[in-house]
Amino acid sequence: MRNNFYMAKTTGVNSNSQEVPLLDFGSDGINYNPKFVTSEIFSSDDDAVEWARNIAISNDFKLVKSSWKRGEMYLRCNRGERNRGKGRNLETAERPNTKTQACGCKFLIKVAPCKDGEGWNIVLGPEQHGIHNHELITYREGNRQMSGLSLGAKQLVRDMSSAQARPNVILAAVQEQFPEENPNRRNIYNFRDRMRRNDAEGRDSISQFLHLAKESDYLHYIREEAHVVTHAFMAHPTSVKLLRTYPWVIGMDSTYKTNIYKMPFLEICGVTPCNKNFLIAYAFMKDETAESYGWVLDKLRLLLGNEVHPTAIVTDRELGLMRPIREIFPRSKHLLCSWHINKDVEAAVGNICGNKIMGERFKNEKWKRIMEAPTSVEYDLAVLNMQDSWRAFPKVIEYLNGTWLPHAENFGGLFLR
Repeated sequence: MRNNFYMAKTTGVNSNSQEVPLLDFGSDGINYNPKFVTSEIFSSDDDAVEWARNIAISNDFKLVKSSWKRGEMYLRCNRGERNRGKGRNLETAERPNTKTQACGCKFLIKVAPCKDGEGWNIVLGPEQHGIHNHELITYREGNRQMSGLSLGAKQLVRDMSSAQARPNVILAAVQEQFPEENPNRRNIYNFRDRMRRNDAEGRDSISQFLHLAKESDYLHYIREEAHVVTHAFMAHPTSVKLLRTYPWVIGMDSTYKTNIYKMPFLEICGVTPCNKNFLIAYAFMKDETAESYGWVLDKLRLLLGNEVHPTAIVTDRELGLMRPIREIFPRSKHLLCSWHINKDVEAAVGNICGNKIMGERFKNEKWKRIMEAPTSVEYDLAVLNMQDSWRAFPKVIEYLNGTWLPHAENFGGLFLR
């Protein structure tokens, strides 16, 4: 048995070269072969490998699959040298200066089929293949085989993920309840990813997206170009009921670069008489052109019906959205969000003047008078006063004349609405 075991290990070393003395990296000199002595017969090679790996982990080292020869599986220490090819002299071979844990550890065991062909067993080699030439693992954190999640920890991750808990919160809970398992953030991310893939049952991302929409009875519309989904519109039945009950004020806003497809994500919200917001629908679009916004607004019109006309639709200054709103909702007033306007004005004036304090002062004084002017006369006076006071900053006046003042009817005082 020993000769067969050792002959399989000599592969990859030039038989004519002298054996290089094995360096010592903190070896404890202990023969770990007795730890793997067992009379158990395993039903498959995978079961035997899993058993051997668990024994190694309990003794603070890791085993990896080394090779498969003559129907037998060899497991080596993860710090052993890889097989670098027959006839290669490892003493003189040049290799790049890379970071590696490999230190030539000779620990090796074999998983072989039983002689009668019924099952698999563990075969141990000579003593030199049972000793490590390095210090064993002291800190298990970060070692993939050693810092996994138990069944109890996995169930906790599953329950907290269903409750929409963030990964850092889940990690803190797992570390508190299962401290002996040395969990880390990557364990949480990996298990959550496996959960998603298992739930998808082989479906790709888009197919799973549509599957979940149908499963939850979402009203959804999809637009494809050359068999590629370019637009998607989703609305929950409860949201549709709320919309048809409170259709008077609708807000829309896009977010950017929030998904791996880099598609603009449009949220559509409503407001109840109690001044509470609710989500009406959301949409993914391939771009922010008038055509894309028009497609989304057409679907919103289908939810409302042709006889319902919102009193106001509130957006930021999205030029691609203005024309579709006028065309699809001609009887609704389009208002620009004053919060977005004030933030943009403050930032732009601060950048032009090179002073953030000046930007804030301009917003709170001159611009506030323009935004809150109660009559057209006072609005015109506020604009003239601003232009006169800030004539030393022509770029500020140019910015306002080109960006916001042309849309005064969409954000000005009540006299303009």
